[in-house]
Amino acid sequence: MAPIYWYVTGQALPGSSLISGLILMSHATIHSWFSAYPVRVEHIVWHWQQASPSETERGMRWYADAQHVATVIARGQTRLGAGMLAVYSPQQAWIGNVLLAARVLRAGHGLGGPGSGVFASTAQRHAADRLLAGESYEDILTGPKVRDFASLIEHGGDRDPDPARARVVIDRHALSVACGRALTVAEYGAAPLTGYRRRDGSITSSRHYDHVAQLFRHAADTLARHRHPRLAPHQIQAVCWLVRQRLNEQIDRDRSTAALDAGRATARRRAEQRWRTFQRDHLQHLERCPDTGYPTAA
Repeated sequence: MAPIYWYVTGQALPGSSLISGLILMSHATIHSWFSAYPVRVEHIVWHWQQASPSETERGMRWYADAQHVATVIARGQTRLGAGMLAVYSPQQAWIGNVLLAARVLRAGHGLGGPGSGVFASTAQRHAADRLLAGESYEDILTGPKVRDFASLIEHGGDRDPDPARARVVIDRHALSVACGRALTVAEYGAAPLTGYRRRDGSITSSRHYDHVAQLFRHAADTLARHRHPRLAPHQIQAVCWLVRQRLNEQIDRDRSTAALDAGRATARRRAEQRWRTFQRDHLQHLERCPDTGYPTAA
């Protein structure tokens, strides 16, 4: 089917000197979700411009630090650790994700499902057991987000020699960055970003997911044209991910959701305490662990 040009309109966000432009899309890529929630390169660049020096520094090394975590929790088997982190990443806060993956790798069997006492599904438990049995995460994970997450962690960044295929993790926060505002869980859940397994066993990612990832690649090109040092798309995504979570917390405070904020802070504090205890008891060689955009709740 012949491609068409979809003109992305609207004003640039505050602090951005960029203007809207043309994005090449095919008819098959256009989806009603994107009409309701337009995604734009300008939104990504605006988030990048809001990053503090600390957020930029932490985001630039985020996946390298995550690779260190994967290596330590899997006792030197970086690929296994990266796959386990990816398996337990959906709907998990990062510290809870690390703790659960580390517990599974230490126990030697998957966790999840009814009665397990952890926030993970039976499917995740089975996937973890398959990883522990020696299967490749590429053969287990079907979602493009978790597959890209595993790959970036395994390698400490992107290893695809083709810049047009540079990996980017499009989770709710990254999609919020591209949309220019915080998306709710329901809004993100309605986005057409899932991949699937073909009858021949091969796995394909969603063209809609690829479209959003391409915006982060365009953002890297845009920043390079504005005399910014060359950045990898996954570095832009990680920095903007930190910024978006900080902004989310500010929005929560502005809405005066005191009780809700207190509950979230309590949950984060407990998760952080459990992680510190586990790290002290079992992972003394862990030197660094990437964080999120939220300040510590301790």
